[in-house]
Amino acid sequence: MTTPEQSIRRESILLRVLWMLLFLLVWQVVVPLLALLVVAQLLYRLFYGAPSALFMSFGDSLSQYLAQIGRFAVFNTDEKPWPIADWPVARAAEGEPAHKIKEAVADADTAEPAVAAVKTTESVVDDDKVPVVTDVVDADDAAESAKSALNPAQHQSNEPKP
Repeated sequence: MTTPEQSIRRESILLRVLWMLLFLLVWQVVVPLLALLVVAQLLYRLFYGAPSALFMSFGDSLSQYLAQIGRFAVFNTDEKPWPIADWPVARAAEGEPAHKIKEAVADADTAEPAVAAVKTTESVVDDDKVPVVTDVVDADDAAESAKSALNPAQHQSNEPKP
C-alpha cells in the first residue's frame, strides 16, 4: 500500500520527467542554433577583425541557458529554465573586445588623434543633407570630414578663391 507521501513524490518525479523531456527537445533546437552562432561569429571576426558585440551577448546568454537546462536535467537545481524562469542575462566579455561602429566626431577640436572614428559622406535625400556612414578611418581624417560637414561655409572660406 502506498502512502500519500509516496504518491506525491511519484507525481512530482513524473512531472519532472515531463519537464525534462520538454527541455530535451528544446536542447535539440538550441545546440544547432549555438553552432550557427559560432560559425557566424567566426565569419564576422574574420571579416571585421573583431567579434560582434551582439553575437557575443546572445551567445553568452544562450550558453547560460543550455547550462541551466543541464543543471535542471541532472537534478542539480529544481529551478526550471526559460520560459518558466527569466532568460539569462549576458555577462561582461572576458576575451577579445567587440567590434563597435563608432559615430563621427561631432566636434573636431575635441577629437583625440589616436581614436578611430567613422568617416561620413553626404547624400541628398528630399533636398536635405544626411550624413552616411561609409568606412572606419583615422580620427584626423574623420575630424576634417566632420568639420567640413558641420560648417561647409567656413570650410570653403579657407580655400583660395580663383
